[in-house]
Amino acid sequence: MLERFNRYNKQRKDKEHRSRLEDQVEDALRMQGFLPEYESEKFSYVLRRKYTPDFRVGDVRIEVKGWWPPAERTKFLAVVMANPTLKIFVALQRPGLTLNKSSKTTYAEWCQKHGIAWCPIPIPPDFLKQWLAGQRLTFHAQGPTATAQMAPASVKTEASTASFAKGASIQKATHGKDQ
Repeated sequence: MLERFNRYNKQRKDKEHRSRLEDQVEDALRMQGFLPEYESEKFSYVLRRKYTPDFRVGDVRIEVKGWWPPAERTKFLAVVMANPTLKIFVALQRPGLTLNKSSKTTYAEWCQKHGIAWCPIPIPPDFLKQWLAGQRLTFHAQGPTATAQMAPASVKTEASTASFAKGASIQKATHGKDQ
C-alpha cells in the first residue's frame, strides 16, 4: 500500500497534495466559495511516553550508548527537554563515531550541540563524583582528533537556557574505531 502511495506521489505533476482525497476536498471547498490554504501551519505536540535510564547512582542517571540511532537520540533529547532538572548524562562508548556514514558530526558533537552532558566510557571516577556532588559537568568535543575538556553542562529548553555549577579539569577522550 505504501509503495503504491509513494509511486503515485512521484508521478504527480503539481505535488501539492498528498492524496486524491485531499484534491477532492479542496475542490469541494473552492466550489463552496472558500479559499483553503493547504498545510500552511505546523504545530508542536508531545507524546506521553515513559523513559527508563540504564543506571542510577544516587540521584544521577546514566544512559550508556554504543550505537545511537536517530530515533533514540530524538527520544533522549525529548526526555532532557521535558525534564530540565533531571541529573542525567550519556556515557558514550565511541564519542568520535559519526552519526552516520555521510555525516561529519560525531556523537560527542551532537551532544554538545543539544546541551546534553556526556562522557567517554569508561566513566572517569572524578567525573561521576562531581556529578554526585551536584556539579553537572560534560566533556566538550574539540575536533575529531583533539582532547575533550570537562566543563559545566548546559541544558537547553525551548523557553530558556540554564547553566549549572562549574568544574575544570581536562580528560582525554580517544576518537576512533578501537574504542
